[in-house]
Amino acid sequence: MKITIFGNPGTGKSTVGKLLASKLGYAFMSSGNMFRDMAKELGMTVYELDTLSQTDPQYDIKLDQMVAEYGRTNDNFVFESRLAWHFIPDSIKIELYTNDVVAAERVAQRDQISTEDARANNELRIATYVARYPKTYPDVHYPPLKEDFHLSIDVTEPLPEAIVERILTFLKKEGYVLE
Repeated sequence: MKITIFGNPGTGKSTVGKLLASKLGYAFMSSGNMFRDMAKELGMTVYELDTLSQTDPQYDIKLDQMVAEYGRTNDNFVFESRLAWHFIPDSIKIELYTNDVVAAERVAQRDQISTEDARANNELRIATYVARYPKTYPDVHYPPLKEDFHLSIDVTEPLPEAIVERILTFLKKEGYVLE
């Protein structure tokens, strides 16, 4: 089974993905971690590489090729990413979403910055993705539509453990996981 998790900053993709992978005994992958590794190899910060990627699509393309290759050559994983749902088409696609205030509060706490700065950073990041992904991939609508996912979960209130249980219940109900 291949599972991809999409969500904007502050939705808990990594936290939920790691917990889900652990419960299933699967590998956990993160395109964000892959992007950070790419930045390090280039001697840049992740923010510098993100800025460069806004005008030079080769870095997004390289990352997305790595994601697609991983999906073609592996099984039994949870992959959190903005575009893995598209590049691993045979995955079970899960979307996590929340409102902008909650997302900013979570990012602020994680990054130890003000909520206002976190909200501004989130808005900027999302705007750059909306601007650059359709240019690089005309066949990808970004942001994705609810119909792109097998399961969409509002993560505003529940704890990560409850979200993982909801995903596991869905997977069992749909016959992806045996009891």
